Amino acid sequence: MAEKTSLFRVHFEDGSHHDVNANDAQDARKLAKQQCEQRDTIINKIKLVRGGANG
Repeated sequence: MAEKTSLFRVHFEDGSHHDVNANDAQDARKLAKQQCEQRDTIINKIKLVRGGANG
């Protein structure tokens, strides 16, 4: 059985953010790493989005 993923909002130092579906915050960080490189910034914080994409 597949694990249920949650929606995380990854905030970057430049003020932008990116939403990713991941199993936990560590996975969200790994998935957002490519966005860091594209935006030439670093991850500032990661938050769980309550209610998912529709909340």
